[in-house]
Amino acid sequence: MTVTSNGERVKHVSVQRTRFLHRAVSLRSRAVLLGARFGIKPFVSAWMAAPDFPWPTGWVDEAARWLPRPRCTQISEIVLPHCRAEWVRAERSGTARAILYFHGGAFLTCGLNTHRALVSCLSRSADAPVLSVGYRMLPRYPISSAVADALDGYRWLCETGYGAGDIVVAGDSAGGYLAFMTALSIPAAGLPKPAGVVAISPLTDIHPDRAGCGTAAHCSVFPPQAAAVFARYVARTQSRITVHGEPGPLASPVAEDLRDMPPVMIHAGADELLRGDAELMTDRLRTSGVPCDLHLWQGQVHAFAVAAHATPESRRAIGIIGQFVQDVTAGDPARPNEGPTSTPTSATAA
Repeated sequence: MTVTSNGERVKHVSVQRTRFLHRAVSLRSRAVLLGARFGIKPFVSAWMAAPDFPWPTGWVDEAARWLPRPRCTQISEIVLPHCRAEWVRAERSGTARAILYFHGGAFLTCGLNTHRALVSCLSRSADAPVLSVGYRMLPRYPISSAVADALDGYRWLCETGYGAGDIVVAGDSAGGYLAFMTALSIPAAGLPKPAGVVAISPLTDIHPDRAGCGTAAHCSVFPPQAAAVFARYVARTQSRITVHGEPGPLASPVAEDLRDMPPVMIHAGADELLRGDAELMTDRLRTSGVPCDLHLWQGQVHAFAVAAHATPESRRAIGIIGQFVQDVTAGDPARPNEGPTSTPTSATAA
């Protein structure tokens, strides 16, 4: 059960899903908005002018390595077949359910370090450990490699003891794209269906034409044409990378068959560039008969929940997400779930 900003209570396991607009904007969020407008947006504009330039995008996550580690949180390094991951569990959180999380960063930047605070807060809010995946990224690897890494993370959770209805797949921005693509790829991989999907400011349309998505002139992080420039960059980069002798495959979640998706929750800023992606995905899910909640937050930057406990709105969003995770993983009360029961064979704890 969630209590929204207008006092309405919503039970997430119900069939009906709705759209919520959160209007209150705190002073801290206004400060973050200004910081993004004058601190991040100029760098995005510079990248847009020369997207094929070898930008040192890895420095963002390297710099975040020096941030203080979350308090009262256990963090273990996990080695997946092709990438690193972290098993993050807030103090006193249970193990009956789990979250598989993918960081954002346009498949170019950010990583385990930049998102560690958010992941810790999610663990505490959802009463669940989180497997945060440091997937392979552009321009060295195609996006299909990131999806493969995401599936490896999901497989690790299944081999650790989590089953159908125990796992929620989540991510922000590009990680939101991965959350959807992972859920869509799970049936073909022969893995149990996840209990739900959570996407924060998700990228859902990656094709160069980006049909149906707006430009959000007032976005504080991205110039109006940033998404279109990025989509064309992805198409060029994918064409230069071969997988088994063929160009890397490219798919958009909004263009896939969504009928077998689990319940979904989406959060996005009301003025951000990817609001159109969030709304388009919500419409496609509802048309496919999939329950979906859309939360739009006024005065919030792209992927604002990454701020973790820094703003009241990010804390509130994380609280809503945590309750959603608990609701969709509740399952049959008569079925005990004691969490992991075995040691994974496809990955090792470092």
